[in-house]
This record gives sequence, structure tokens and C-alpha cells, in this order.
Amino acid sequence: MELREHIAELRDRTVKAAIPYFIVLGILFYRSDHLITYIWNNLFQGREMVVYTPPEYMIARILLSAFIAFIITYPWIIYQLYLFMKPGLYEHERRFLRLVFPFSYVSFIIGALLSYFLILPVLYSTFVVEYFGAEPYLSVRESLQNSVKLTLSIGLAFQIPTATLVAVKLRLASSKWLKEKRLIIYIAVFILATNITFDITGLSQVIILTAVVVMYELSILIARVFEGGEK
Repeated sequence: MELREHIAELRDRTVKAAIPYFIVLGILFYRSDHLITYIWNNLFQGREMVVYTPPEYMIARILLSAFIAFIITYPWIIYQLYLFMKPGLYEHERRFLRLVFPFSYVSFIIGALLSYFLILPVLYSTFVVEYFGAEPYLSVRESLQNSVKLTLSIGLAFQIPTATLVAVKLRLASSKWLKEKRLIIYIAVFILATNITFDITGLSQVIILTAVVVMYELSILIARVFEGGEK
């Protein structure tokens, strides 16, 4: 295919991935009031929701709807990515990706659920407490935004072994390359986590970095085993 044809194919796949996403987003936005109330009560034990600017609650509704819509349509988005890659793959590579992509979705869901049911409740129960009689007021947008960022970060961290396996299979990376780049990647992840969480305690950054380190080291082990199995 010529470059123009590749661009046209990419545009077609992007549109096909985006249409279901925005349809689901619209449906979720319609019910987002109930979603926010449910999640807020689970994470903050019914503490009062506070908004500091007129559009804040609307932004929170859009943010939460967009995130959940991404989770729901993730398999379809990955499938469109596979169809875009398919013409350039050998048959055995296609079979491999068809087997791996479902595990990609499952691992993302596991990471997101771990964040929602374990990490976030512990984090908020530890820090959202009264200090010397002063009760904290929680911004709806900031609280949900930080929750979404942390959940998304942990979910994506759980994607590292799958992404590594695909990269090794397609000969885009090796276990040796992964070991050589680990320190650079850890530093980059910590800097990125510092900028996306804005947590002055550093706990969110440490949680994200820990998840990435564990998944990355697991990826190196998987890559080594996979390379040994191919010899």
C-alpha cells in the first residue's frame, strides 16, 4: 500500500473506532449523575460533594463518562487497531495477536478493578480525614479526575506484559533491550506520574511506579522465557 492508502485506512479505522465510543459516551453521560453518586459513595463514604466553579460538575460528568466509555469500547478499539495492522502481518503473527488481545483487555480490567476496589479506598481513607478538627471538603472534579487518572494508570501498567510479548514476537524489542532501558523508563514514569497526579504526598506516584516496576520486571521474565521457547 502507498502512504496515501495507509493514511486513508488509518482514518477509516479511527472513525469506525470513534463512532461506537461516542455513542456509548452519550448514553453514559445521560446517566452520569447516578454513576457519580454511586462511585462517590463507594470511595468517600458519603462525604459531601463540593463544586468550586459553575462548570465543574458538568466537567466531572463528561470525564467519568469518557473513561467508562473507553473501558466498554476498548475491545472494539483494539480490534480496529488489529485490522489496521493485519495487512502487514504474516498469518502466524495474526493468530498470535488474536490470542493476545483478549488477554490485553482482561489485564486492563484487572488493573482498573484493583485500583478501584483496593488502592483508591485505602488511599482516600488514609488521607481524607479531619486534621485538628478541620473537615476536608472534596472537589467533585478534582477528586474524580485523580481517581480516573490513577485507575487508568494502573490499568495501563497491567498492559505492559502484553505489549512486551507483542513487541518481542514482532521482533521490535528483546529481553536484553528491556533490561538496558529499565532505569530510563522508571525515571520517565515517575516524572509523568508526578505531572498527571499532582499529589504532593508522593503516594500516588509511588503506587503508579510500583505497579509499572512489577509489571516491567515481569515483562522481562516473560520476554526471556518466550525468546528461549523460540530457539
